[in-house]
Amino acid sequence: TAVRETAAKKGVLLIPAFSLERAQELLYELHTLAEEKKIPALPTYLDSPLAVKVLPIYKKFSEYYDREAAALKASGDDFFKFPGLRMTQSAEDSRHIIEVAPPKIIIAGSGMMHGGRIMGHLSHYLSDPRTTVLVVGYQSAGTVGRAVMEGAKMVHIDHQEIEVRARVEVIGAYSAHADQSKLLRWVKSGST
Repeated sequence: TAVRETAAKKGVLLIPAFSLERAQELLYELHTLAEEKKIPALPTYLDSPLAVKVLPIYKKFSEYYDREAAALKASGDDFFKFPGLRMTQSAEDSRHIIEVAPPKIIIAGSGMMHGGRIMGHLSHYLSDPRTTVLVVGYQSAGTVGRAVMEGAKMVHIDHQEIEVRARVEVIGAYSAHADQSKLLRWVKSGST
């Protein structure tokens, strides 16, 4: 929904993500949605050098994929690639993302919006009501991420007060923390 709405209002979808696991999960999901034509093709940026750097490791250890991912790999599909996806390494490449006219999607670290490349994107786009910030991870107290998630009207980024006019959506499904049912399954299985 957030991708379709971003395209319709010609906005920016900012997804602060942890570089290990969360960024790769998001690429997988976006790939699936794009393949099934459930979302429009938009320029999508993975603006996290660490997330880009670990992709070959995820590809190398495919024996740990779930059935669905293993089937995709066996069919020759690279679910870490889809039309419009660009991966940035340098700080200069990151700054050039701002020059690309919306609509677009930016996945950038850090996941708690407490540093990293997401901060530059927040500074630039947080005050635009056409922007959506999609929170997909835990936000610790005292972080910009927690303030944004809790509805702050202003946040402090790089010695500036930034007005928050962006829409904020929170998705808890990506949490790396076990919920009650996961913990009960783990205990019943006798895992140590």
